[in-house]
Amino acid sequence: MNDPIDRHPEPEIIPPGAPLPRDRGIWMAADTPRTHYVYTSRIGPVGLGLLTLGIGAIAVLGFFFVVSAALIGLATIGVATIAAIIAGILRKPNQPLR
Repeated sequence: MNDPIDRHPEPEIIPPGAPLPRDRGIWMAADTPRTHYVYTSRIGPVGLGLLTLGIGAIAVLGFFFVVSAALIGLATIGVATIAAIIAGILRKPNQPLR
């Protein structure tokens, strides 16, 4: 009755080889008897060079994308300007644009 209200739950320690409790929201697709190891190591000079080349290639592609988008935008603005100039020339002087 004197338990604090904001008491945090303690982690449950499951001994090795014991089955996992299924009633606590833990779901496993299948119990596999195999063990998978993941090995990591430091990046060497060749790997660092390849990583730098890859990042540089992505940066160049991004630059080309931005430049091409700007050129398409400028072309669109130019076509709209030319169309407005032609429309202004072709309309009658006393008649407004529609």
